[in-house]
Amino acid sequence: MTDIEKLRTESEARHTFAERRHTTRYGAAVNRYLGVIGYRSDEQSAPPVQPKAVTTKTGVVLVGVDDSPISYTAVDHAAIEADLRGWDLRILHVQRPRGDRDAGASLLQRLTDRVHACAPAVPVAARLIVGSAAPLLLVEGRKADLVVVGHRHGTAGTVFGVSVGDRVAADHTGVVLVVRVPGWPPGPGFGSRPIVVGVDGDDSPAVGFAHREARVRGCDLVLLHAGKAARSGSVDTVGGVRMHRRFVAGDPATALIEASDEAAALVIGRHGPAGVPAGILGSVSRSVIKHAYCPVFLV
Repeated sequence: MTDIEKLRTESEARHTFAERRHTTRYGAAVNRYLGVIGYRSDEQSAPPVQPKAVTTKTGVVLVGVDDSPISYTAVDHAAIEADLRGWDLRILHVQRPRGDRDAGASLLQRLTDRVHACAPAVPVAARLIVGSAAPLLLVEGRKADLVVVGHRHGTAGTVFGVSVGDRVAADHTGVVLVVRVPGWPPGPGFGSRPIVVGVDGDDSPAVGFAHREARVRGCDLVLLHAGKAARSGSVDTVGGVRMHRRFVAGDPATALIEASDEAAALVIGRHGPAGVPAGILGSVSRSVIKHAYCPVFLV
């Protein structure tokens, strides 16, 4: 190793260690879940701070799963959300009538063990039911405070097909987290990224949810206004959350998708203008959940 390479390695190590010491609650949870928290070197290092759950109330996170890789990622995110809030986690797998129940039970056991290993404080319940995936997930979702689905569940022939996440996002009346994270697990720094919310008005449900999510995670919040012309933004702190107002020119969907590349999550309204019927996602929502580079909360 040359002196330059050694210097670069030491610099990267110090930067990574600094990130670990100043990580957000969400970042610490992500790092712990992925098994990478706590840089160690020959020098003495302070132990990482374990984040405490911010218990807002007794709640439930429900995640729909199948045997696809994105389902494992969805469970990771669902468990982290439950861990941060001190909520319960419920894992739901829906099989067709002639499905292999032993394989389904084995899948649920693997996912439950995964959560127990990485987030032992989270109470977990797993359930296998037979029927049609989207309708049953919607019924079970009525009892949950947050529903989590993967963007694309499984391959052709599995019960959680391509359209299940879209249907749940459109029809569920509560908050849905659509997990879309190309390249998960992420590299260092993902957990310190901000929440980005698409803004129509400061009093919108999406803005209120995004502020609460940022407070729970301990991260910054970016309020993204997309319109005909860009203008100067501002930064202030509200309710303990550092808020950045950004005004950009362009289409809202394009602006949000571009912002998602540097965000931990996006928050957007589920439907378009007033009068759009239930079960139909707004054009911005449809585009964002298909192309975003991070998880998307639909509110």
